[in-house]
Amino acid sequence: MKKIQEFRFKNLNYIRFRFIMHGAFVGVVAGFVVSFFRLVIEKLLTVMQTLYPKLLETPLLWPLVIGYLMLVLLVNAHFLAKEPNISGSGIPQVEGQLAGLLEVKWWSVLWRKWIGGVLAIGSGLFLGREGPSIQLGAMVGQGVAKGLHLPKTKERCLLAGGAAAGLAAAFNAPIAASLFVVEEIYHNFSPFVWTTSLAAAVTANFVSLNFFGLRPVLYLPHDQSFPPKSYGLLLILGVILGLLGLLYEFLTLNSSYLYPELSNQVRKKLFAHS
Repeated sequence: MKKIQEFRFKNLNYIRFRFIMHGAFVGVVAGFVVSFFRLVIEKLLTVMQTLYPKLLETPLLWPLVIGYLMLVLLVNAHFLAKEPNISGSGIPQVEGQLAGLLEVKWWSVLWRKWIGGVLAIGSGLFLGREGPSIQLGAMVGQGVAKGLHLPKTKERCLLAGGAAAGLAAAFNAPIAASLFVVEEIYHNFSPFVWTTSLAAAVTANFVSLNFFGLRPVLYLPHDQSFPPKSYGLLLILGVILGLLGLLYEFLTLNSSYLYPELSNQVRKKLFAHS
C-alpha cells in the first residue's frame, strides 16, 4: 500500500498547479497596472468634469483646454506611429496573438497603451477602459511568460490569463472576465486556460478591491425593491432584448453584403427614371 501511494505521489501532474500559480502572479501584476490605470483616469476625469462647465463662464479657459486636447492628440499620434498595435480597443490584437497570427512586443505596447489610454479616456472623450484594460493585462501576461522563458503554447495561456485579469481589475467581475476570455477571445475551452484565467482574474480583482473598495463599478442606487408580481415582465423583456440582439448581430455581420445590394437597387431605379 505504501509503494502504491508513493507511486501515485511521484506521478502527480503539477503542470496545472504551476500554471495556476503563474496565473495568480500575472493577476497581481496586472491588477496593479490596471488599477493605477483606472485610478489616474478617474482623477483626470474629475478635473475635466470640473473644467468643462466653466468654459461657458470663463472663455479664457478655452485655449488651455484646446491646447491640452491637442497635446493628447499629438502624443497618441506619435505613439501610434511608433507602435501601431496600440490602436483601437486592443481586443482584436489579443485575439490575433492567441490565434498565432500576430507578434507583439509586449513592453512597447504596455507603456504606450497605458499613457495614451490615460490621456485619451481621462480627457472625457467617448472611450471606455474595457478594451485597453484587457490588452494591458494580456501584455503583462506575455511579459511574465517571456521572463519565465515559456514556449509559445504556454505563453498564450498566460496571455489569456492576463486578459482576464485586466478585465477583472477594470470592473471587479472575475467570473465574467474569465468567461469572456474563454468565450470571446480564446474561442475554445481549455482546462489550462480556464484555470489560469480564473486564478489571474481572482487575484487581480483582489488587488483592485484594495484600491477602490467593495462598491460596484456600475453602481445603481435604488430606493425600493422590484415587486415580485412584476417578475413576469422581466421574462418578456428578456425575450424582446434577445430578439433585438439577434437582429443587431445579423445586421452587423451582413452589412457588408447589404450595402452593395442596396446601392445596386438605387442605381437601377435612378437609371430607370432617367
